[in-house]
Amino acid sequence: MRILVLTPTFLPAVGGAELLLLHVFRRLAGRHDILLLTPHLAPALLAAHGNAAYDALVNFEVRRYADRVSLMRIPGHRASRGLIPPFSLSAVGAVRRAAREFRPDVLNVHYCMPTGLAAWAAQRLLGLPTVLSLVGRDVPGPGVPPLWGAWHRLVGRACAGRTHVTEFCRRAVYGPRAGVEAGIVIANGVDEAPPSPPGAVAALRAELGIPEGGLMIFALQRLDALKRVDVLLRAMPRVLREHPGAVLVVGGTGPDAGALRALARQSGLEAAVRFTGFLPAEAVPVYMDAADLFAFHSTYETFGIVLAEAMIRGRAVVSVADPAIAEVVDHGRTGLLAPIGDPEAMARALCDLLADPGQRAAMGAAGRAKAVALYRWDALAGQYETALARAAGGAAPVGAR
Repeated sequence: MRILVLTPTFLPAVGGAELLLLHVFRRLAGRHDILLLTPHLAPALLAAHGNAAYDALVNFEVRRYADRVSLMRIPGHRASRGLIPPFSLSAVGAVRRAAREFRPDVLNVHYCMPTGLAAWAAQRLLGLPTVLSLVGRDVPGPGVPPLWGAWHRLVGRACAGRTHVTEFCRRAVYGPRAGVEAGIVIANGVDEAPPSPPGAVAALRAELGIPEGGLMIFALQRLDALKRVDVLLRAMPRVLREHPGAVLVVGGTGPDAGALRALARQSGLEAAVRFTGFLPAEAVPVYMDAADLFAFHSTYETFGIVLAEAMIRGRAVVSVADPAIAEVVDHGRTGLLAPIGDPEAMARALCDLLADPGQRAAMGAAGRAKAVALYRWDALAGQYETALARAAGGAAPVGAR
């Protein structure tokens, strides 16, 4: 197949949606022709989330366009509360040009905002079979205009296929009784790296200043307002009262890094918190292996790839009862989930697992089994391949017969 892909962001901006695109299409590029369209990244986005660590893994063509014409720029756009969707007209033009030059068999559009109008136009006006993949935070949820759901459904009905990264995404758009016409769920994924080299875990713990037998909590995420990593920091005083000497290792970077470091200092946590900065992909498995458990706080997720990364390394997880996270982490079986924004509840969950090595081990084993069964990139790339081939083959949209 000749597969055209459209996404509003791609590497070197690093996030869950960008990594999904990388890992799926670098696998499909071995047996299909891939062209990925994406806008030039804004300097502010590059400064906050840009990193070139994954660029060398891209083995398909990436073509960038200038996103100059958008409904987002209509005066009063934000005040419309979603009545005016932030669709990009530049994306429509980019798809039209690429369709003429690349002659794809199928188009895969990731996100509906701002790329949904291009998906609708490709299917309805160009006759290009299109699969709409909802993979990020544009589905109705905290901070997202409820009316966007209507635009998602309008675009989705026009397309030959629809995929959702979690059942939460599917239901957020189509409601709790969503049937087969709403499309299919294809999860995010993770690579299963080999065991850490002999001595690597001990060396890392020594480098971090964690004594033999000391307890290490590892957290990895972007350091921005949506993640609220401050909740983990505010949980640490109680954790330290019950487990003196425990250390929280915070990986990642972002606009809140300075404020979080300042909060750790103001809270007297300098000896108990380590900030690592950005961690390259090859370093993450060793940090996971070195940790006694993995902690992740966020105010809103549509999946959370880092959770699957922790699970496949056999780590019990403490996270929050976000609907999408609760699909990945089974409360009481693969980890513990606390209410969002509640440092006391987060501290209780951390303390409970730190005090019970047997429960940590059992949850870690259950999490690994789930990740191996459901979240391996090779299998997920095959699911995307099947969905795209079905659309390219001219099958009627599911539910449209």
